Amino acid sequence: MSNLIKHIAMRVLNIDESRKFHETVFGYKHVNTVLRKGKHGDHISCHMTDGYMDLTLIHYETPNADEADFAGPAPCIHHIGMEVEDLDAFIKEIKANGGEILTEPGHLPVKFRSPGGPVAEVVPMERWEAKTLSAGVHGKVLA
Repeated sequence: MSNLIKHIAMRVLNIDESRKFHETVFGYKHVNTVLRKGKHGDHISCHMTDGYMDLTLIHYETPNADEADFAGPAPCIHHIGMEVEDLDAFIKEIKANGGEILTEPGHLPVKFRSPGGPVAEVVPMERWEAKTLSAGVHGKVLA
């Protein structure tokens, strides 16, 4: 099985400040900003890219919003993401090797925690391509 680490998501307090910082310092370009509705509160995700690595800045509406506590209550690297060729095979391998699937079946991205480890996610290939992000696959596109 092959995979490609291509995505980092960071929990931030202020999306506008963080976006400006990453655009100015690292040259990231804005792809879109999305509102994602959750059962326990919404979050806004600002998707950016430098052409190779994708960066998502996440701001949770409330501390108990869906997925908000996966990496702790404060700003941090929330998770990394990997594109995989065979999503179902990776889900089986994660479970077979002691990983805990954190998202509901059928939900993308598939977030998981490795034994004693941080949160990560797997998605099908091209999930973070500009054409896919622009299509709003992550939620309602705000900008």
